Amino acid sequence: MDDLTLIPWLARELEQAASQKEWLKVQQVDKQIALFLTSLKGRALSPALQRELAELRKLHQRVYQFCQQESAVLEEKMARTRKNQEGATAYAAFMTMEGGR
Repeated sequence: MDDLTLIPWLARELEQAASQKEWLKVQQVDKQIALFLTSLKGRALSPALQRELAELRKLHQRVYQFCQQESAVLEEKMARTRKNQEGATAYAAFMTMEGGR
């Protein structure tokens, strides 16, 4: 697959994985992108390739921001679950003490 075909393919894979919240696949595609970019070091880039890379960079940034937002939501849910669990544990302990009187 040539570079001008590979970049849009990577972009579609990344976007699709993120939209479906397939985090492992997002991570895998991100690694593929990193390897691809590493392979470009020291090469002269055509204007078309530069445009494709700029688009990929924009998409990657959007996906990164989306992942950050999803991470914050998950963190909030986990904190809420911990708080509810602590409350349930305290309530259960209280009921055990009350039942023992």
